[in-house]
Amino acid sequence: MRQLAAQLGGRDSRSDDLLRHVDPDGAEYFTVKATGQSGMSHSGLARFLGMPQQRVSKWVKRVREANPDENSLPKRLKPFAGCDLILTGYFDSEGRNILTDGFCAAMIEYYASYSKQVNKQSQAKAQQTLDLIKHLGMRVFIHKKTGWKSSDRSSSTVEDNFELEFETHRVRLSVREILRFEEYPELKSAIREYGQKHHCVCPKLFSDTHDAMNKLLQGLKAREIREQNKLSRSVSLRDHYDTRPLMDYSALSRLTANQIRYHQKQPVEAVRIAFELLLPKHIPQSVPIIENVYTADKRFRDAAKQKRLKAGVQLSLFTDDLGINPQLL
Repeated sequence: MRQLAAQLGGRDSRSDDLLRHVDPDGAEYFTVKATGQSGMSHSGLARFLGMPQQRVSKWVKRVREANPDENSLPKRLKPFAGCDLILTGYFDSEGRNILTDGFCAAMIEYYASYSKQVNKQSQAKAQQTLDLIKHLGMRVFIHKKTGWKSSDRSSSTVEDNFELEFETHRVRLSVREILRFEEYPELKSAIREYGQKHHCVCPKLFSDTHDAMNKLLQGLKAREIREQNKLSRSVSLRDHYDTRPLMDYSALSRLTANQIRYHQKQPVEAVRIAFELLLPKHIPQSVPIIENVYTADKRFRDAAKQKRLKAGVQLSLFTDDLGINPQLL
């Protein structure tokens, strides 16, 4: 993961229509300036996965020629059967087609999780990359590589804005799901084990732990945050936080659970230690309350459905299992 994060540096170039970035290992990334649509070259994806370009090209041919209704493709690649898989009208500096970010993400997941055709080293690299993409989304991942921002667009349309807002939302939802279904249960389990071992009252211990976390991050307890924002006790505050604070709570929860479980720290003390490790210079400040992430998800999906029905084409949607785009055209 650190190696991949370090590879956000590399050779970059700009043409009239495309932003291009090349990693030190040769993986190439492209973003259309006008729209933010992104992808990779055949050779770039091959280097990215650590496999021969010929194998990637064979997969592209097989998927493109597959029958959309009946085929033997791996489950992760089935949604792309019969599609062009390229950024239509755009080519790299050598005139080669650019594969869409959604298809690239599907290939990465396939080789990271399912394929038996690659060696362990390549599969480990794909898995590391997949972990990073799970948090960012494939398109946002490439945007970080190429340096694209919304201000790079030569024109702006309602459709473009909807796609960008949907992309941002899905990253937020992905982080919230990680916190809800992975980090939260892990912390809860660690606190319960500590309470049983030391004969503490677990509900109060759990409440004290979260109050300590909220105080360090926001300077307020959960009750005070709800009162300040006129929210009922039944509301889950973290459903109303944006991506960045959710990431802070997620990381803090994981570090706290580790301190409790592996270093035998009292939960409230574990929060303090975890906080010092994660955010040593942080100044407590209130986190803005925004639209409930699940309400927003329904709104976006309803809007996407209406756009599909109206346009008669499939709007790019994130897959539920990874929170990344299967296809953005």
